[in-house]
Amino acid sequence: MRVYGGLSPEERVARRREQFLDAAVEVFATKGWASSTVADICRAAKLSPRFFYDEFPSREVLFLATTDRIASQVEQVVRSALATGEGDVQAQARHVLTALAEYFIADPRTVRVALMESLATPEFREQRRLLQASFVELAARLMRPLRTTNTDVAKRSDLLSAGLLVGGVVEVLIAGATANETGSGPTDLGALVVRRRGAEELVEHLTALFTAAAQL
Repeated sequence: MRVYGGLSPEERVARRREQFLDAAVEVFATKGWASSTVADICRAAKLSPRFFYDEFPSREVLFLATTDRIASQVEQVVRSALATGEGDVQAQARHVLTALAEYFIADPRTVRVALMESLATPEFREQRRLLQASFVELAARLMRPLRTTNTDVAKRSDLLSAGLLVGGVVEVLIAGATANETGSGPTDLGALVVRRRGAEELVEHLTALFTAAAQL
């Protein structure tokens, strides 16, 4: 096996893939899906189009791979939060919600790509629907330990409540991701999201909503 720069061929391929995915987050978030090109991606990745087409048949495949990576990162954030969370069930739910808020607020580009630019085509919208459905299922699972009963009716109620709450959270995240470009005022929801203290307040409020919804 030939090694260049301390990397095997497989490692170089994996690194180039990550470079393209990193570049895709930047380009799709800043230029938008409709205005971006393969050339834009290659310039941002500092790699040639030959390497791009070795890895991705099209720009669409790259976009789907990018949103898949975001979904995997979110899953890892949740797993880590659940593994390290301490305290009662409500405290653990707060811990998970805080970790998710920090992930999305730390890099608003992920919100733009996964929740905004993903509305561009039917295929993207389907992937967005599946991603949001996974968020709903996660929210419902966080609610269930807060219940005193665990009947089928209660589970359906959790899914309904979780769907409504996740839909609201998605809009809050989008408001935060677009706060700077919309000229948000000091009391605007988007501006509140991007401030650390405001984000903490939102997490506490959301935890309270989750707890209340689990009693419905």
